[in-house]
Amino acid sequence: MLFTMFVASLAVTAFAFEVLNSISQSSLTGLARVNDGFELVGNETKSRKRRSLLEAILLAVWPAKFDPDVVKNMVDVLSLLRRSGYPYATPGEFYAAAIRDFLLFLLVGSGLAAALVVLNLAIAAPFAASMFIFLGLHRPYVRLKAMAKKRAEGMTSNMLVGLTVMETLIGSSVSIDESLRAVANLGGPFCNLMALLLAQKNIKSAAEAVEAVKQHLPDPANMEVQLFLRDIEMEFSQEGSGRLGESIRALRQSLHRTVVENTETRAALVRQRAGLFGVLAVLGLVLTIVLPYAGVAF
Repeated sequence: MLFTMFVASLAVTAFAFEVLNSISQSSLTGLARVNDGFELVGNETKSRKRRSLLEAILLAVWPAKFDPDVVKNMVDVLSLLRRSGYPYATPGEFYAAAIRDFLLFLLVGSGLAAALVVLNLAIAAPFAASMFIFLGLHRPYVRLKAMAKKRAEGMTSNMLVGLTVMETLIGSSVSIDESLRAVANLGGPFCNLMALLLAQKNIKSAAEAVEAVKQHLPDPANMEVQLFLRDIEMEFSQEGSGRLGESIRALRQSLHRTVVENTETRAALVRQRAGLFGVLAVLGLVLTIVLPYAGVAF
């Protein structure tokens, strides 16, 4: 009887939360429509996405992990967002996705633990649930790091294309700003950074604009990009020697050698794997022919 009353109270609480959440969301939507027609000075109310009961409970129980206003790793998250190319527009969207991932892994882990208990393997249930909880907590950060790594891998080839275009334009007496604008229109990790550089240059000094671009590098240890940004900063601050074209040519040649070496390395790896698969295939064929005559039963 007590268990039934407990479940019923939980159901009533969940129903009341959903109803109040719907009413609140409707009022915010109506206010947003009023704001579209009339500008209300000092009113900064914004419509928010509807939050489920599980998300609200998780925020209330563990705010230090999922609440953007309380978390302590906001600096690291912002750095990962910059390096990965902003797959989430704001840190709030990232933490909302983190909540959804954690809830998914929590439900799967709970289901697996319950199945282990039913199968009389209760001793393994806590370990299985703990493993899924750990994976759910770290999956969003691992996803961002994987995106940053993929973006860093595409930086080299895209930078080679961008430097080739820029070298050609500067050699044709085109200004640096126009060359950067043409490169920014190409798209890609490096070209998008050049668009950011131009945007920052219009509102900040050359040093601050370059520093903002460095913060968005997917791999801060990329020496070629660092050298290019240093040369650009010197040209913008009128401390350069006027030989930016020669510097870009040297960087392009270095990048070309790097791309060729990486391609040769991947080709060699593919050849090694192909040779290994060929050896295994021949070995399997020989065993298929020999073993039946050796009296081995399958």
